[in-house]
Amino acid sequence: MLPDNQKKGSCRPCRDRLAQCDRKKPRCTECVNKNKQCGGYDMGHIFINVNSTGPPPLWNRTQNAQKYLVLDLVSQPQFPTISQSPSASVPTQTQWPNFPNPDPKNVHAMVDVFLDLYYRRFGPEKTSTDLLTPGNESGGWRYLLPYWLGQSPILDTAIGALAASFIGSQYQDERLIDHARNMYLHALQMVQKALPEPNSTQRKDLLATTLVMSSTELFMFNEGGTGQVAHIEGATKLLNASLKTLQFEELHVYILNQGLFESLASRRHYLFSSDEYRDAARQIYSCSRTSRNELYFQWCEIILPLPNILRASDSMAIPGASSRSSSSTSSSTTALALLNELTRMEQALSSWYDRVKANMPGPWTVPATVVGADSVPYPLQFASVEVCTVYCLYWTSQVLILDTRNSLYSQVPRSELSELPASDLSSQMAEYASLICRSVQFCTQNTSFATTENILVPLFVVTSFYSRQGDEERTQWCMNAFARISQSHKLSFATAKLDLAEQKIHTGPVRLSGVWDQA
Repeated sequence: MLPDNQKKGSCRPCRDRLAQCDRKKPRCTECVNKNKQCGGYDMGHIFINVNSTGPPPLWNRTQNAQKYLVLDLVSQPQFPTISQSPSASVPTQTQWPNFPNPDPKNVHAMVDVFLDLYYRRFGPEKTSTDLLTPGNESGGWRYLLPYWLGQSPILDTAIGALAASFIGSQYQDERLIDHARNMYLHALQMVQKALPEPNSTQRKDLLATTLVMSSTELFMFNEGGTGQVAHIEGATKLLNASLKTLQFEELHVYILNQGLFESLASRRHYLFSSDEYRDAARQIYSCSRTSRNELYFQWCEIILPLPNILRASDSMAIPGASSRSSSSTSSSTTALALLNELTRMEQALSSWYDRVKANMPGPWTVPATVVGADSVPYPLQFASVEVCTVYCLYWTSQVLILDTRNSLYSQVPRSELSELPASDLSSQMAEYASLICRSVQFCTQNTSFATTENILVPLFVVTSFYSRQGDEERTQWCMNAFARISQSHKLSFATAKLDLAEQKIHTGPVRLSGVWDQA
């Protein structure tokens, strides 16, 4: 009989067999050797059930369970598995309905076909198999495209280019792809002609055009992601120029979030992350929206200052940065100020996360694990795409905040810290990063682009994290995930940021002189 202190922390099979358990997760060595299912860890006040088939009644009962289900590329069980071949996650062309052959000049018809493909709404009822309410995804502004038509020739042309490029890329129709390029170039010319006009910064159609054209870049296979940054910068300029005269509406929320997500991924300075824009941002986030995913927008507002904190922390980490600075403030004082900002953000996130747990079921794992080069042992399942998005964003912010904390602590003498750094920061970051990886399959395996897009920024952040940590194996796993997404949805990622051929990720701003420079 094992003493009580050895029982505690052991898995259920080891406790039942009175065997010594080394508590490895997701499967202990004893269970691997005996080819037994492993789970039911007794951690005192925490009960962890690896083999659950649905969400726990209350996630806060097992909120620490996530720590013991980390991404493990070695411990693959030999009993019930779901085989996952490398090609299984890439949908084939036969999954698409017959090519609808829409009239490229009929923008309304093109948008209808685009939305059907974007959400994968097929059949007489146009139903999607995704667990997603259209409009609640991170790119939910596309659901509004039919309502934007007719506002201006520029916006109509840009929308036509977006629809044609997406439809053409999905069906590999060269006629539509060429038409999309011509419409896109025409829209650029129209923008260049309109920007010098006195009222250009007040035109909502130009602001909406920045969203549409940045999205179009992803589907044109022409290093699109780089051009996307130019349109995002243009949107930021236009919004800032008209901030004092605008009556805020849903469009401005998506403009704000577009810049926020790009800045988080690239760790670059974002104008609207500055304190002086806090009131304006609060007004924008409080305006009425068609999307009902309130927790998503609350997270965006809380996290808005983070890009500038990341940028400031990265600047301090550059060798010799403090000696070159003309500021009289020492690096340790600056680091302490940034740590205080992170603490305030963490406090707000903690209250927000309590609301998440109270209103959304937590993730769970299936009884049988998944094996394969492109999979993780225990992929997470969610009640809906909206739920997955919210949890992944929380884990993303935790990775970024904890990583930044770790970096800033090195800039401050221990005697100046109000509290000592947690000893397990590295393991915490690894746990949150692994949860994002384990969510990739839910968002990308035979899903619509509307669903897949929700995981792009979290996956980019965690890829960058693994790269910064020197974890080549997990970095490659993430890069392979991006490659599958690119192949599945015919996306074009800029090699300046994500080089799939060389398996390299590049963080930092990509600055281009673009069409919006006159804004």
